[in-house]
Amino acid sequence: MFEQAITSTKIIKTGHLTAHDLDKLIFYCGGEQANPCLIIDNNPLLQRDIMLDELRKIRKVEIFDKVFPDPKVTDIMAMTDQLKGKAIHVVIGIGGGSSMDSAKGIAAVLSNGGDLDDYLGAGATRKIEKRDVKLILIPTTAGTGSEVTKVGVYTSRSGRKYTLGHPLMQADIAVLVTAYTQGLPPAITASTAFDALSHALETLWNKNASPLSDRIAVESAVRILKWMETAYDSSLSEALEGRAEMLEAACMAGTGFSMTGTAAVHALSFILSEEWHIPHGIACAFTLEDVFRLNLRNETTRQRLKLVAKALYGEGDTDDLIDTLLKKIITLKKKFGLPFTFKDLNIELRTDKIGELFNKSLDDPKMKNNIVEVNREIIFELIKNKI
Repeated sequence: MFEQAITSTKIIKTGHLTAHDLDKLIFYCGGEQANPCLIIDNNPLLQRDIMLDELRKIRKVEIFDKVFPDPKVTDIMAMTDQLKGKAIHVVIGIGGGSSMDSAKGIAAVLSNGGDLDDYLGAGATRKIEKRDVKLILIPTTAGTGSEVTKVGVYTSRSGRKYTLGHPLMQADIAVLVTAYTQGLPPAITASTAFDALSHALETLWNKNASPLSDRIAVESAVRILKWMETAYDSSLSEALEGRAEMLEAACMAGTGFSMTGTAAVHALSFILSEEWHIPHGIACAFTLEDVFRLNLRNETTRQRLKLVAKALYGEGDTDDLIDTLLKKIITLKKKFGLPFTFKDLNIELRTDKIGELFNKSLDDPKMKNNIVEVNREIIFELIKNKI
């Protein structure tokens, strides 16, 4: 991955990861006596679990598996409190975005003290100023890109979701292990692929975009759209086709949006997750085609999307190419069984509740990144059309 040149995270790609491989990385990060902790979710993953059993025979490790979707401050602090006084040298997150973000949060609090809630939102009373531990992140889905970003997403004690970002939250090492995505269920393969796609596209229709982020985002969007269907099809038979390619493409998309932040899709997705606990990737997929159409009002965005479409479909009329690109996204969304309406989510939403629930997204910094300015009227129409 040539993107290694523009991220401080060392990226390692491998088909398999043995206990001796991970022990070697722990040694490289903290020395022979390094004391590591591993943060995982409690979903069974045979390859990972075999590796961890072997690692326990090599060195003492602290392993916590209390990670759940939309990681809560309370769960992260419960794990952190158990680690205080144990002189942890290396924090390792293995899993989807929730596991990796939890590892980032634990590393931040171990290094800076206080409570994770202290760092969240406009009223934050603490800042990340240092990191005393090394951070290794190993994704088991091809979607979040958290292994190469400087942000984590956390659910505060109030129930609001917040993005916490700082360069010191960037991992030292990211390991892309193809085998860890084998056996990933089709539904998770689909939702995480759309999360990755939204990262790439939101980097393109972003006020903070630059020629560098554009280049990364265009290439990652093209790769994701080339391989996500193959990865989904292979998930139906627990095969590996498309897995390595999607891991790399999602990681590339993470490198891109780490420069710009995300935009309207993610701002709206947070409301869905806060109010109805919709999984993150599904929540992003929910409005992706709507926000795509919204941002076509901006000519710069149209030209960026044309580059994606041109790479996929060749030369042609700009409008036709972009229309073909949008139709491809919609077709994949239908094939993957992802939701288009609130009825698809089994949610009843009255129009008089739209403002109360979704206008909160206007205060989200991610919404302010969107290249087309979003106001209450736009949100109302967008959400109303999905009821």
